[in-house]
Amino acid sequence: MQVIDRKNPFPVKIQERYLLTKEGSTKETYHITLDLEGAPISFKVGDSIGVYPQNDPLLVETILEVIHAKGEEEILYFRTGEKMRIRDFLQFRANLSRISSSFLKTLHEYKKQGLKSETLEELLKKENERAMKEYIGRSEPLDVLREYGDGSIPLTELCNQFAPLLPRFYSAASSQKISPNHVDLVVAAFSYTHLGEIRHGVASHFLCHLAEINKTSIPIYVQPAHEFGLPADIHNDMIMIGPGTGIAPFKGFMQERIMMETKGKHWLFFGQRNRKYDFFYQDFWEELEKQKKLRLDLAFSRDQENKVYVQHKMVQQAKDLWQWLEGGAHFYVCGDGVQMAKDVEKTLQWIIQGQGKMSEEDAKAYIRNLRKEKRYQTDVY
Repeated sequence: MQVIDRKNPFPVKIQERYLLTKEGSTKETYHITLDLEGAPISFKVGDSIGVYPQNDPLLVETILEVIHAKGEEEILYFRTGEKMRIRDFLQFRANLSRISSSFLKTLHEYKKQGLKSETLEELLKKENERAMKEYIGRSEPLDVLREYGDGSIPLTELCNQFAPLLPRFYSAASSQKISPNHVDLVVAAFSYTHLGEIRHGVASHFLCHLAEINKTSIPIYVQPAHEFGLPADIHNDMIMIGPGTGIAPFKGFMQERIMMETKGKHWLFFGQRNRKYDFFYQDFWEELEKQKKLRLDLAFSRDQENKVYVQHKMVQQAKDLWQWLEGGAHFYVCGDGVQMAKDVEKTLQWIIQGQGKMSEEDAKAYIRNLRKEKRYQTDVY
């Protein structure tokens, strides 16, 4: 049987793509369906799909121009021993958004005599390590090549200074038991201004804008989730906290639980900026609510003067949340791990402490026990 993994991804194509956000939204988030017809790929709800993206061809051509290459030149990629065109290397294999001190050192070593950069030389001194880290943090390969690349470095040597283009991970937003031949993803397009130029997130730009439907080959594999999935007992209650793209796995959860004809209850907390523009899969959730298969709490932060987030909605429902937890409910969090997940855990601790009349330490111990029992599961990024 063919093994599909990080080293051996399988090429698939986009079957369907449409905006989840409506005109007027401050964000751009897409529903993307990947066609798995005939693909030896199996996944379970909670798993993530590893996607190998391509770099923006416009960025690739700009770099080729800066390094005085035509794109057809052949380089030897040291990581795999392959010979390939430099254009293909830059588009499919190179991380074009990050540099390293080794990258800068190599550029300096090959700079033509008489054109050595005093600035670069200063950065490379050991005593200037902090300044070097700051420079690396704010710079991208194109910036450095524009400033310090003079065409003297051999192309193979230059290419081997790039970090590899790594896969990006997206939660499966569908159940394979319901739809065996495809997997849905929720992808937020990301762009930013860098030195006066608009740059894009590599994978999101590729999936949302560059990849052609039913045409572009996209290598993927399944990244199994060992600590994020449905309860072993199909009749356990579930509380799901999924603002933004964190909504993705819970769509698959609900599809599968409904198919199982579970007696368990479901409660979803979803948040975004505006209800009018950013209520992802609104019809799906509201129909489940209408059928009394889902309890829905919504936090649209920009719909009122004071911003409201999912943790604020949790506070409003503190008594019921505590009753659900005491009744054996499983608690799930998916989405931003930098701030949201921390705020949710602090709020949960506050609820447990207040409703359970516990000390701070006892509330923390209660949460630790939830994790130990696999009743508190997170998928954050």
